[in-house]
Amino acid sequence: MFGVLPVSGSTHVGIDGYYVAGSTRRNPALAEPRLDDPAASDVTEGVRFGLERAGSRKTHVVGVETSVSQPEPGHEFGNDTDAIVGLPAAARRVRLVDSTSEPTVRERPTPIATVEAEHGAIDLFDASSETVDDPVYLYDLEYDLQGDVDVGVWDTYGHDSILDADDVVSWARVFDTAHEFGEGELVIENGLLRLTIDEPTNADETAALKAETYDPSAAGGDGAWTTIALPEYDADLDTDWQPADVDLTHIGPAQVAAQVQFEAVAGVDEGEVYVVDIELERGGEVVEVWRTDVSDAIPVDLVSLLEPIASTSVADSGVEQGLVAREEVRE
Repeated sequence: MFGVLPVSGSTHVGIDGYYVAGSTRRNPALAEPRLDDPAASDVTEGVRFGLERAGSRKTHVVGVETSVSQPEPGHEFGNDTDAIVGLPAAARRVRLVDSTSEPTVRERPTPIATVEAEHGAIDLFDASSETVDDPVYLYDLEYDLQGDVDVGVWDTYGHDSILDADDVVSWARVFDTAHEFGEGELVIENGLLRLTIDEPTNADETAALKAETYDPSAAGGDGAWTTIALPEYDADLDTDWQPADVDLTHIGPAQVAAQVQFEAVAGVDEGEVYVVDIELERGGEVVEVWRTDVSDAIPVDLVSLLEPIASTSVADSGVEQGLVAREEVRE
């Protein structure tokens, strides 16, 4: 779905709709040498996009497919079995079907809860409790509201805050899993949970994992991000586990996934390396942490480090968002 760009607000008839990039052209000469802080540079680079129309709200609806499973070998954080799927609360005509082609089941699902994220409300559904296996959620949403409550990846480019003193965005949104973060930190967030990972470099071998949660009642009701206290080495843990590498594997509006390698840089397990798969989904207040197919049990202190932000469910919703042609789901 990140390949689909909703366009609205045009004064010309027939322009509003969904588009995909058919081609891109750039001039690398204007981008080299790479600058540490492009936002502070006077150098600009022109990028040309060739957009192809993919449809409109009258030809397509948003479809969120699920494939509920219990991955093996799982994790050590709990044994709940809910498979939560988050949809924008502003969505209209939300339906549940059993297929995106000639569905035989059509229902209006009822959310089990609604949560308030930084940029809007999110309705939560439990895909494991619906009347059909692997339900598909269909909905319509105005173009200018799409993306407000989605999951996102950011490159901080060395800035502590997403906004500068003039309220201009100083971080860069990342859509490519192959993006190189350079001196910036990697941020994965969904308006409810924000994970900031600082990978080590030759210039600065310090690495860190930071977590924040969005509190809509903070700052006098204006909402603010507050730090989640993670256990610390020496005070709480016998081993200092730090993120050594992040391999983004999927960036989508409903889910961001990555494989994170942790290294024990001090303590009892110093020198050991352990890899986990993580998934942050839209509407999730915690992150899914999974053992890889070839891994042993997650080390005790790494479990303790991640426990405050890790999901306790052993079910994975397998959520994936895209466009569905109306003609495929007509009654």
